[in-house]
Amino acid sequence: MKKTLLAVLLAMALPVMAQTAPVSPTSPTIPAMIQTSDTAFQAGVTTALNDSHTNIVYIQQSGSTPIVNITQDGNGDRIGANASGTANPIVLQGNNQTVTIVQDGASGAAGDNNVINTLQLTTTAGSSSVTIQQLGNSNNINANCSAGCNNANINWAFQGDSNSLNFTGSGNHLTSGLNVAGNGNQFTIAMTGDFHQQLVNVTGDNNIFNLSQTSASASSLVLNQTGTGTAFNISQSGSYGNVTNIQASANGGSFNITQHSR
Repeated sequence: MKKTLLAVLLAMALPVMAQTAPVSPTSPTIPAMIQTSDTAFQAGVTTALNDSHTNIVYIQQSGSTPIVNITQDGNGDRIGANASGTANPIVLQGNNQTVTIVQDGASGAAGDNNVINTLQLTTTAGSSSVTIQQLGNSNNINANCSAGCNNANINWAFQGDSNSLNFTGSGNHLTSGLNVAGNGNQFTIAMTGDFHQQLVNVTGDNNIFNLSQTSASASSLVLNQTGTGTAFNISQSGSYGNVTNIQASANGGSFNITQHSR
């Protein structure tokens, strides 16, 4: 009787512990895949997968102080867009850029039918350096450095025949250095802004150079040429300080020079 009464008293004295019914865990929410909005890049990749070219590179870079090194060995390599330049150009935007691009054949031999189209470079401050070399025949470069191409040093190197370069640069303190060894090449360079410099060193025959500078002050062109049958069409326009310096050792060919002070 005493044991029973003690058990009842203990039961009345202790509080009733609350119990919660177990709840099933909530299923995790899987985040949706982020879809790229760059239809041009998608189109470029699709084209690349169905293209017969050996190597294809697409770049869209934005930011300062990048170091970009590209080497392509072989024939028919391409950097950038399709032949018309509309699908997917190579875009480099930022200050203090260092860019080196080499297109040649296997083991440093000549590589033919390589293309850079279109290199779009933007640099508004600091100092940027770009070096592009094509070794072989029938290669092509389309490039522009606009919307404030300031303090840029761009070097082009060609070794081979029937190559072409089209470059447009707009900005101040812009230097373009062109080294050519070969025949039947055609180069068109147009630069606008102040304090430009074009340096041209060519060895070969029957090349065509269309070089123009438009500036308010202090633009110069230095040309060193060895070869026959090469045509130079040079135009400089500015308020003052336009200088053309030519050293030539060749038979035939032509020099058409126009300097206009505004």
